[in-house]
Amino acid sequence: MVDPRPATDAPLDVLEGLLQDMRRKLELRDEAPSGAWVERSAGALRAGRQAGWFLPDGAGLALVSVRDADAFGHVHVGPGPGAVERAERLATILLGALPAPVHTAAVGFTGLAVEDERAVLATLAQRKGSTLIGRRAMERALGPEDGAPVGAPPAELRFVPIRAVTIESLAELDARAFAGSVDAMLVGSDPAHYREVLGTVLGGELGLFLDAASTALYRPDPPRLYAALLSTERSARRAVFVDFMVDPEFRHRGLGTFLLRWGLRALWALGYARVRLWVSDENLPARRLYEAHGFRATATAVIYRWSRTAEDPHAHPDR
Repeated sequence: MVDPRPATDAPLDVLEGLLQDMRRKLELRDEAPSGAWVERSAGALRAGRQAGWFLPDGAGLALVSVRDADAFGHVHVGPGPGAVERAERLATILLGALPAPVHTAAVGFTGLAVEDERAVLATLAQRKGSTLIGRRAMERALGPEDGAPVGAPPAELRFVPIRAVTIESLAELDARAFAGSVDAMLVGSDPAHYREVLGTVLGGELGLFLDAASTALYRPDPPRLYAALLSTERSARRAVFVDFMVDPEFRHRGLGTFLLRWGLRALWALGYARVRLWVSDENLPARRLYEAHGFRATATAVIYRWSRTAEDPHAHPDR
């Protein structure tokens, strides 16, 4: 097998073909970017504005973005024999090329059969500083029972439209809600990281943003944001809860249940037939809440996360 080569050496049509196939696989997870993402990404990889490596003949692609001390990468392999070896080689070169200031990297995979992905992850998990983060998609049908009134918000909280809230306030709430969890490992601990993700959601890059099925709850005195729900459309009949956040100070007071029921009612009123969300395997309270409201697991995914260890402060262990 030939070694992975820099994406700057790849013909543009090869990059676009690999990215289009990656997008189709991400679509099955409701994570596919919309618009001209394929063309933009292929151009950035070809011009060297984004780091990436490819295997000829559509065999595979790895790409990575660096944000301060965090890196976010993805490995995609095309059909054909040797998928495990191809994915391992692409992941190895991606991790080995991380600059010294990078302390963590989260890497996702597409194009692998379940057994092949497990084999790749098992190999990567042998590296020092490795963590495997399991995630599951949960889905349910919407029905007339979801149209029932949900009442007033708990305590002294009030509704506010998402567009009336600053993205900075939402990012700070996201950071508080997921602090110390495995979810924070996938996004980061800095509110600026959440701001970037929220910008893609509100900008419609992960599907049409549904203002009518998104809301925030705040306390006016003193003013503070305590919860928010963001929803997008994946098809004319299916919606996704892409962000569901509750301030730790307001947990165990019925706020999560109230907000979830409100979101289901909003989607039913808009005519959607199904709703999906993703949750980390370790987030047991959230999983119990969703299961209690009829959500059932329909798919799984695993993210590989690497953290630079104290024994290796300046270089990746496999360099």
